[in-house]
Amino acid sequence: MVQISDPHIFAPGQLMEGRVDTAEGLRLAVQVAESLEPDLIVMSGDLVNDGEADQYANLRDLLGAVTRPLLLVAGNHDDRDSVRALASSLETAVEPLTSRHGELEYDIGGCGPEKNLRIIVVDTVREGFHSGLLTDERLRALDAQLGSEEPTLIVQHHPPFTSGIDFMDHYGLEGGASELDVLARHPEVVAVLTGHLHRHAVHIRSGLPVVTAPSSAAQVSLDLHGGPTAYTEEPGAILVHRLDGSSLTTHVQPLRGASTWRPAWAL
Repeated sequence: MVQISDPHIFAPGQLMEGRVDTAEGLRLAVQVAESLEPDLIVMSGDLVNDGEADQYANLRDLLGAVTRPLLLVAGNHDDRDSVRALASSLETAVEPLTSRHGELEYDIGGCGPEKNLRIIVVDTVREGFHSGLLTDERLRALDAQLGSEEPTLIVQHHPPFTSGIDFMDHYGLEGGASELDVLARHPEVVAVLTGHLHRHAVHIRSGLPVVTAPSSAAQVSLDLHGGPTAYTEEPGAILVHRLDGSSLTTHVQPLRGASTWRPAWAL
């Protein structure tokens, strides 16, 4: 499985903050992902930057090269109805479940190389806010949803932990700690895969790993001392998740500067 996160697509020709070509980042991400022939490509939110129609039209064109099954997750920069329409228009995209509250959620079985993996997508979007929200009602529903014997991955946009990067934690997930309490009661949950942070990080609580994906566009600066919002010149990257039974191994694959070479002694 490949995870692409936070591509932040603009209208054609527009750059992020006048300097980052997010469309080129996604083109590279799709190219690398397709070359790996994954069972599934997960895009974990902030698919576009402002939830606008021309941005989704550009995103649809960029995703036209995807031949693998595709799972689209909504982030705080997204418009749910537009993401739903995009999923319906792409031949390889998985259709989201219908929700009475309008969330974009999924509950998919038969995934992974052994076809025994279940993926549950939790919608953490809080309408009109950059921060996320999981209500007590939603957490009770998640608790009831779990309990099977299938190895299960939880996928969502906002990470349910505090990263130490203050300007990102300011837009964190209300209810995240309670979510981890719920998940701790379900040993079939292998990991939680998230985006939003624009950095790769791993948080472990009660033996459950929560993995954040880097952005295919721009990486947030690793500032643990309370500075203002800042980004780095680190290249975009994707995550490659390898499932083996109920075990998960995650690799970071940069999108630039990642050519390979072989030492003379190698066969």
